[in-house]
Amino acid sequence: MLNNLAIAGCLAVSALALTGTAQAQEVTLKIHHFLSPQSSVPKYFIGSWAEKVEKDSDGRIAIQIFPTMQLGGKPPSLYDQAKDGVVDTIWTLTGYTPGRFPKS
Repeated sequence: MLNNLAIAGCLAVSALALTGTAQAQEVTLKIHHFLSPQSSVPKYFIGSWAEKVEKDSDGRIAIQIFPTMQLGGKPPSLYDQAKDGVVDTIWTLTGYTPGRFPKS
């Protein structure tokens, strides 16, 4: 799952870098997850990833992190929040969405 989030983050950054107008503009991406900020994934991965994106983009890309379902809903709704554009990316577990990812 961590690898998928890293890939998704890289793709998002790459997509923004490839669009000429987005390169000069400031963008804020929202990431939503169900974990507490003190747990290991947000503390050692998501936060570090967000800092790296902001640094590597020279501040043009900011990351807002919303832990512990701060934007509402329950963990199974995270996938729909990303799909519906409420947030730009999520960190979740496929086990919270049984039947939606049959090949996982």
